[in-house]
Amino acid sequence: MLERRGRLMEAIRAYFSAAGVLEVDTPMLRRTCASDPHIPETPVQRMGEQPAYLQSSPEALLKCLVAEHGRPIYQLGHAYRAGEVGHWHQPEFLMLEWYRPGWGMQALMDEVLAVLRLAAPALESATAHCDWGRCFEQQTGVPADSTPAVLRERAGQLGFSAELTGALDAGGLRDLLFSHCVQPMLGRDGPQFVTGFLADDASFARLDPEHPERALRFEVYWKGVELANGGEELTDASAWRQRASRDHAERRARGAAPIPLDTDWQQALEQGLPACSGVALGVDRLLMLAAGADSIQAVVPFASSEAT
Repeated sequence: MLERRGRLMEAIRAYFSAAGVLEVDTPMLRRTCASDPHIPETPVQRMGEQPAYLQSSPEALLKCLVAEHGRPIYQLGHAYRAGEVGHWHQPEFLMLEWYRPGWGMQALMDEVLAVLRLAAPALESATAHCDWGRCFEQQTGVPADSTPAVLRERAGQLGFSAELTGALDAGGLRDLLFSHCVQPMLGRDGPQFVTGFLADDASFARLDPEHPERALRFEVYWKGVELANGGEELTDASAWRQRASRDHAERRARGAAPIPLDTDWQQALEQGLPACSGVALGVDRLLMLAAGADSIQAVVPFASSEAT
């Protein structure tokens, strides 16, 4: 497995070199971290009087480089998420993230499939696609835009406790139902792209100008495992500040420790991030599925067996 892992990393680098995409490396220890309230911060030391955090993604600094240089780039390296250990999770994991200035979402999805085939050449050249809302309703029996009361009632019918569901808003309830009812059904016959996410779930992707209630982002699933997420990137600094502020407010409401605003990312947007698409892909998960392994520990040297 060690040789197979090494050859996959070589193949990834060879692919992007041939495609004219520059490999870069950015710091994974910074004075701030992802604002997403669902991603716990990972403080590791103090830099002067400021906490420092291991990064769950190189997204912010890669976008800074795209804004400065305007060229396609990628990073293949380790990323970190506190306490995530299991069949699909490691607290330290190998991530591939890349950005394509001037590309739309469909072109990037085509390239994602090309990268997946580096690990699994037998994959079909075409993959299944699914609209997020349609998948959600088919598997849960309720529309994705249902009220929290309807979503909570359905979750209760499926066996989730009132104690759990009572603390969740509509987004949290959708995530709960999706992860338990929809995700296990995705990608059974090969990688499957899910698109059509609600604007509330846009993260930092831009909204579809023709359907502003939808985000121009996608996720990729194979055998019920999320492999990648990406889309057309938000380039409007004002909209970014609104979304970041919303994340920070939700973090406070959850009782999470406050983190500084990512001023590097903000400055990149103010400088002018060109229209681009980007994606992050879990290389360990890809190798696990391509090799037919039953857990991520089987493909990661010195894998963690308990949270650290």
